[in-house]
Amino acid sequence: MLTVPDGAVLSTGTRAIVFVAKGEGRFEPRVVQTGAKVDGYYEIREGIAAGDDVVTQANFLIDSESRLKAALAGMSAPAAGGSPTTKETPHGPSSSAETPQGAKAEHQH
Repeated sequence: MLTVPDGAVLSTGTRAIVFVAKGEGRFEPRVVQTGAKVDGYYEIREGIAAGDDVVTQANFLIDSESRLKAALAGMSAPAAGGSPTTKETPHGPSSSAETPQGAKAEHQH
């Protein structure tokens, strides 16, 4: 049985999502099927494999990304009559102080 900390699961109301770290500040959302929640951990029945690096604070990751997008949008507001220029940035926080914590999906016996 695979388990992840409850903070790793982001519930949208219709599905459960976890974020798997892919390296270089990139994260992949994965729809998972959760089972029982015991002692702060969700059983994961489908969607990730043992050893996947799962972000343990999914809400933190989403909130940080939302703030980053809002800040970038404010910085790229057009000057009088000009058009904004945007630059693609990697997903997720860049400072180590704001890096979301991660954990390996684990088998529980």
